[in-house]
Amino acid sequence: MERTTPWYLKNKTLYFFCIVTPPIGYLVLLMNLKKFEQTQKFEYLSIATIMLAVWMLKFLPEKLNTYVWATIITFLIGSFIIKFLKGSKGTYK
Repeated sequence: MERTTPWYLKNKTLYFFCIVTPPIGYLVLLMNLKKFEQTQKFEYLSIATIMLAVWMLKFLPEKLNTYVWATIITFLIGSFIIKFLKGSKGTYK
């Protein structure tokens, strides 16, 4: 007998929850974390975390908001550079 996935655990539905309503998406992910493979866990949780951080920015005061945006952008650029440098280490001999 084949097991079907519930509607709330399908790819498009999870992306919708994580992007449009991050708190609900985070709850759905955390409640069903054992049902995902390791790569899926990382992918969904990273999207949900980034979108939740952006979503929470609207509740911060205006002055603090710009500092948080700068920190998020700096973190994303830094992580991209580190990932790029780690990936190119093996190409040089």
